[in-house]
Amino acid sequence: MNLNIQNKLALVTGAGQGIGRAIAISLAKEGVRVILVGRTKEKLESVSKELETPGYVYAADLMQENAVADMIVHIKTTYGEPEILVHNLGGSFGIPALASTADWQKVWYFNLGISHEINLAFIPTMVKNNWGRIVHLSTLSTKTYNGYAPYVSAKCAVDGYVKSVNREVSKHNVIISAVAPGAIYSEGRFFAKISKENPEALQAYYKEHLPINRLGKGEDIGPAVAYLCSDNASFLAGSIIGIDGGGM
Repeated sequence: MNLNIQNKLALVTGAGQGIGRAIAISLAKEGVRVILVGRTKEKLESVSKELETPGYVYAADLMQENAVADMIVHIKTTYGEPEILVHNLGGSFGIPALASTADWQKVWYFNLGISHEINLAFIPTMVKNNWGRIVHLSTLSTKTYNGYAPYVSAKCAVDGYVKSVNREVSKHNVIISAVAPGAIYSEGRFFAKISKENPEALQAYYKEHLPINRLGKGEDIGPAVAYLCSDNASFLAGSIIGIDGGGM
């Protein structure tokens, strides 16, 4: 299937490994030029070598003060305005429910605030050009409510953001959507650790929650995101697509 996004410019955050890496590879297979953003330059450069189209590396910790603004200036002056944005940042920092408001705000900013700042910078040109695709990463936890409360709440905010902001821009063919992965194997993350340290617990999880009997991979997510970035996804405005192997 031709997604008709050849030579588009995409920005993918969290692109150094796991789901972000798989998304970048899937976009590059469709002829998209990808700006890879992440904290570790070496990982980004490794991903860049895997791409079938040019990969541009920008290494920064976007949680740092002024980091997002600096990145936006660099991208605009060096590469131009991305037509595709994929927001793959997210995590809990292990912050529990009864943490301070400041800690909750930290989790919110990581999961949604950074993405909103990037959107603010690039959506106006998308509207002007009558074309843009923005994909956020949600999670199955917005349905099960399992996990750290600040994280689950922030991802619920992502879902609300996708649904509501999309209403403002979809008439300009700027389509905002999201994918909601379930249990995904990614090095250093929860399920990767469980699979190595406690395989019996993982088997019990499969029995109770994941009848497909395997963890997902980044490669299960990347092609779906590439599709959402295409002309074919114009009627998926505001959609949040579960990619969870039937998890519950």
